[in-house]
Order: sequence, then structure tokens, then C-alpha cells
Amino acid sequence: MAPSPKLDEFIERARSTGAADQTIVGILTSRGWPEKEIYESLAAHYEKQTGVEIPHRESSATPAKDAFFYLLAFSTLTTWTICLGSLAFDLIDRFLQDTLFPTEIYGTYNASGSLACVLVSYPIYLLLTRAIIKQVRAHPEKLNSPVRKWLTYIALVFAAGVFIGDLITTLSYYLRGEITSRFLLKALVVLIISGAVFLYYFWDLRKSPDSLPQTRPGIDTWAALLATVGVLALVIWGFTSLGPPSSQRTMRADRKRVQDLYQLSAQINLYWKAKNKLPDSIDEVQGPVPSTADPITRAPYEYLAREGSHYDLCATFYLDSKHQVRPYPAAAGARVWAHPPGHHCFSLDATITVENPYSYYPE
Repeated sequence: MAPSPKLDEFIERARSTGAADQTIVGILTSRGWPEKEIYESLAAHYEKQTGVEIPHRESSATPAKDAFFYLLAFSTLTTWTICLGSLAFDLIDRFLQDTLFPTEIYGTYNASGSLACVLVSYPIYLLLTRAIIKQVRAHPEKLNSPVRKWLTYIALVFAAGVFIGDLITTLSYYLRGEITSRFLLKALVVLIISGAVFLYYFWDLRKSPDSLPQTRPGIDTWAALLATVGVLALVIWGFTSLGPPSSQRTMRADRKRVQDLYQLSAQINLYWKAKNKLPDSIDEVQGPVPSTADPITRAPYEYLAREGSHYDLCATFYLDSKHQVRPYPAAAGARVWAHPPGHHCFSLDATITVENPYSYYPE
């Protein structure tokens, strides 16, 4: 916007009489002139007097852009801390097994999801936080940004909610009889993760432009290093405990074979009840017949009719069943469907209903 000639003329005359800048600004604003326009005219006056153009400082990011970075950073912070805590809980359950708490049967699935969650969200959080810190060092006035302070306090409120919720859940399991060592380890995990988040962001809110390090590593760097070491330790433990994806696929294939054979046995039992005899082949079984072939090799499962109501179902397995996720403690079928690696036949009776050992497992 071009300065008004009348405004320029008034400022020139007022300055020549010795009027202070604040007096001039006050007089003009009382007459309806916008402050921005007044200061632009004052800047033009001083440029004319000094013969030097007033330098323009590179502007910092807009509040909308700051809000975007902080919201995304705090979203990923919430994601990876919750997943890290969940991963630690699952690994503790696997390390200190308690047969009275069958929730651990979901450990492999939960731990795999938590591991993937941490591997994706934590690096994104580090990159976003690094970009925010870089912007703050370039523009220290951002430390006093209302957007930064409001969003940081909101993030701390959510962190407090997660901390309280996890601690309540952990304590409730302990009060229901979970072994003390598992309770103490889980409580320690909650305290370490939540405490670290609170300490770092409360310190971050108290930063001042004078406290920003220029060359040496600051608290931000050390905090990132310590967090990365902790995350890497749990991730490595997770991979060591769960095994590589190929092992998980192998175990899943064996579970699928047992599940198929169980469903085939259920259909054979129904056939026996209806006709009081065993089918000559699997093809005679009516109803929603499951897959009759191996999920990997596509070789058909073996069915052998014995005397009376006895029959065999056979398949070839990769691993011993003891390497599978431990079945639900009350599942008697877990013993019936136990198998070694290699070719194995299950001797079954069409008059006896066998429980599905994986009926409590998510697929």
C-alpha cells in the first residue's frame, strides 16, 4: 500500500517540531489512521533521513503452518508412545508368563502391530521435531507463540490421560491376581515413558531465546539420543522374541493346517451322527467343508478310515506345536492337536467332539 501524501506531510512537519514518534502514532491513531500505515510512513521518513533502506527480516512461518507441524508431531508422539508401551507390555507377558491370564494369547499379534506402529511413527516424530527445533532456532520469537504453548499443554493433557489409563489397567490386573513382577515391570514402563514425555515438554515450555544452544548439543539432542536408544532396545527385543516375518508365516501356516483339520473332523463327526458310518473319502462330507489341501504346498490332506468310528487326518508341518503361541489354558483340544515337525497323523474318534485349540485366537 502506497503511503498517503497527507500522512507523510504531517509526519515530516511533526518530526521537524521535535514531536516523539509515540506521540505522532497516538495522535494519528486517534484520528482513525491504521497503525501499520503510520509505521510505514515513519519508516519511509527515516529511510529518507538516513539514506539507507530499512532491511527486511525473513518472516517466520505462519501460525497455521506452526499448528500443522505441532499437531502432526504430537499425534505421532501419542502414537509411538502408546505403541511402545503396548509392545513392552506384550514382551513382558511373553517373558514372565502367567497361565491365569489368557490375554497373553494375543501377544504375537499385538506385538507385531505395536512393532510396526513404532517403526513407522517414531522416525516421523523425530523428523518433525527436528524441523520444529530448527525453526525455533532460526526464529526464537516462536518460543512465545500462543499456538506452540496451547498445543503443547493440550498434548500434555492427552499424555496425562494415557498415563492414568495405563496405570489403572496395570493396577487392575495386579488386583485381580497378576504376578507382582509383571505388575512392577509394567508400572515401571508406564512411569518411564510418561515421565520422560512430561519432563521434556515441561522443560520445552520454559525455553527462552538465551537458552537455545548455538553450537554444542543441547537437551533436545540428548533427549532424542536417549529416546532412540530405548526405542531401539525394545524393537530389537521385539524382533528377537517374535522372529523374522518368515518365521511368523511358517507358524501361521501350521496354525492354518491345524484349523483345517479341526474343521474337517467336525464335518466327519456330523457325517457319523447322520449316517452312523465314516465317509469313504473327504469328498463325501457335506456342508461348509473347509480347505482340503495344504495352504502352501496345495497337497491334499490325508484321510484314513479305521475300524468303527476311528479315523486319521494327516498333514505335514514345519514346526513342533510347542513353538506356536501357547493355547488358551482351558482348551483341551490343544493336547489332541499337538504335533511334531514333518508328516504327522492325528488319531480321532467320530463320536468324540474335539475342541478347537485356536478358537480363542485372532486370525
